[in-house]
Amino acid sequence: MELELFRQDLIQTTTCSSGTLAVLPLTEEKKTQKVATGDLSGVIQSFSVKKGEFSVAFKTLPSAGCKVTSLVLGKGKQQKDKIFVAAGNQIRGLNKKGKEFFKFNTQLTETIRRVDVFEKNIWSAGEYVHNHFIEGKDKALYLSPDRINDAEVVPLFSPTELWPVLACQDRYVRVLRGSEVTYEAPTPSAPVSLKYVLASHDPQHRFPNAKEVLYGTDTGTLVQLLLEPESARQGFTLGNPRKQGAVSAIYSGIDFTKTGMNNIVVGREDGGVEVLDMEDGGRLRTVYSLKLTESINTLDGGFLTGLLAQEFVMHTFSGKVISFAPPGGGLLVGSSEPTKVKATKAGSAVPVPGAEEEERRASYAKQIDRLRGDITALKQEIEAERTRFAMRGGDTALLAISAPFTVQDKCKLEPDEACYVLTIESAVPIFTVAIQCNAALQMLDVPTNVAILSRSPPDEVNGNLTLATYRCQDSTNRLAVKFKVREGRSASLSAFVIPAISPKAAVVLRHTIRPLCLHQRITVMDTSRPTNELLITGSFATGDAHAWVTGLLPDIPPTLPPGQDGASFVFQNTLLGTQLLCRYRAGEARFVSDLVSTLGIIHEHIMREATAAKLRVSVSFNPSAQSLQHSVALVWPQLEKQRTLKKSFLMLEALQELKMQDGDLSYLSNEYRTVLERADKIRQEYKEQPQHLDHLVALIKDLYLDFCKLSGVSTPKQRLPALEQLLNDTSSTLEQLMEFLLGQR
Repeated sequence: MELELFRQDLIQTTTCSSGTLAVLPLTEEKKTQKVATGDLSGVIQSFSVKKGEFSVAFKTLPSAGCKVTSLVLGKGKQQKDKIFVAAGNQIRGLNKKGKEFFKFNTQLTETIRRVDVFEKNIWSAGEYVHNHFIEGKDKALYLSPDRINDAEVVPLFSPTELWPVLACQDRYVRVLRGSEVTYEAPTPSAPVSLKYVLASHDPQHRFPNAKEVLYGTDTGTLVQLLLEPESARQGFTLGNPRKQGAVSAIYSGIDFTKTGMNNIVVGREDGGVEVLDMEDGGRLRTVYSLKLTESINTLDGGFLTGLLAQEFVMHTFSGKVISFAPPGGGLLVGSSEPTKVKATKAGSAVPVPGAEEEERRASYAKQIDRLRGDITALKQEIEAERTRFAMRGGDTALLAISAPFTVQDKCKLEPDEACYVLTIESAVPIFTVAIQCNAALQMLDVPTNVAILSRSPPDEVNGNLTLATYRCQDSTNRLAVKFKVREGRSASLSAFVIPAISPKAAVVLRHTIRPLCLHQRITVMDTSRPTNELLITGSFATGDAHAWVTGLLPDIPPTLPPGQDGASFVFQNTLLGTQLLCRYRAGEARFVSDLVSTLGIIHEHIMREATAAKLRVSVSFNPSAQSLQHSVALVWPQLEKQRTLKKSFLMLEALQELKMQDGDLSYLSNEYRTVLERADKIRQEYKEQPQHLDHLVALIKDLYLDFCKLSGVSTPKQRLPALEQLLNDTSSTLEQLMEFLLGQR
């Protein structure tokens, strides 16, 4: 069945962080539930809706130094209606009327991203540190090996003993007991959101004692974990075949489809929202979906605008609070007569469709009148401020400096396409975004962008090898910049975001592109592959080796946990599928890979850094001719495809001219007729990746040079033109290429 939901825009806050909205429990007075929100301006407010009228229970004043980063309800029996807020390193408690009854300065150096409260227990999660306090005193501390993206507390042992569950960037969900990791569950990609679900989605009741946790990943998948005190089992996995955004929020507390099991609501970073229903066989299906223009930060639900039906509510990045109600629920404004109802076969009564439609129209009209009144009041405030500013002799240049706006951005590797996507989201509409980089980037089209891309010639004198501008045509708060880059050297990427407001201001976003930027973390290395080994020894500390690896590869924590002498990481090249093992400790760093060019980049980077730090190191290399053949065999299918594509593209113009002159093309070979039939697709593919063949040719040339260099074999310069000709020749074979690389021709 397809679900029908009606949207209602409730209130507007300023920009917000994830996890800053909560629905208070129902009261005995049978009133609608209150909604509490917090935002980055420091405002905390609670409101409710009754008979279409909005009522604000309380609203605090803005505070620039108290950005709300987490807002939750207490989990104790007497804390269900208590609001706990984290801002900076402080935790505050407010009752449902807004009166502050608790304040705790944790003295932490990290900003608290997530807080949970149960009786006298407080759990706080920062970027890398998770703390447990009892009555304001330290009880336990855990330093995560990688960034903590989200956290929950789950009653695994007993209803009164809650254990923290952490979603970590290094592709693990960790279950803690005190300061120790009880166990950890590997994840397919980095988990970015986590939700403990009271009513388990286990239709066959196979694990009645397990606690269900749902987590979403940065690649857009949704996974079920069934947790027990000693171990975890993975349940269902919902893939992401449509390449939607990362799962940023999860909620499961309402049975919209009346199947006896709560539906799962998923919110994504790209604005996608899905309502999922579980069938008897345990398979998930989407019963409702929509797409907003901004990321979904928080999801919750309850009786928000009426007592006839529950609805789910979301808090978006720009601060919109939006609810979605099924038929019979939501903002319904009727006449003085009671709502007409009809009886069903089951004996229950539901509103007559025509009557409900009339009430919903009246409700929308009332909302429009309220919004018009708000707009009029805002215009009056703006005019008053302009008058006051002019009377003080205000200067627009000074105003531009003091006109901040919030921008959140994320530069993420897309493994399936071996490219990067820089996502920019602004609290105000974007006018233009200028891109500057000291490396050559291949800018790719993004179909969802409502912006015109303009490229400028590279300015090699000043080191600006990439200059591009995105100018937005329509009003949009979100923009995606997609690009490909070659591995080999470190680069700096800057994005200048200019909003569509006056006077003009700009925010500069900076990202570092590392030398091995196309590598992503994996958990286990394939030991059956032929590999090369690079061993570096010397009088360096573990911190020096960690700094080298951090400067080379993405997704490495900036520091190692205290007391840990050494580390080991495994990576996979998203373009070629080759793998890399990094294992290091004080005095020794070992790198193993089936792609010798990767080791060549590592060797060059470490030699440069060690020389700058005046460290004496020794290098030994153990080459493998089999690994050279293995690496070239991985690249060869892509090379053949791109050579054929370029050849077909260059033939298109001549073939189409023949088609215009001669109506009958039966004399052409099957190959040429196929090229004409696929003309549009060939143009599209070549347009998307015009430089891909050049990149692959350069990659094999670098592979050859690095293998000879690290093996101590002199490489005659005159062989490189012959190698390039062989690679571009569509009639050449893999066997001929291997003979050339191994010096047999």
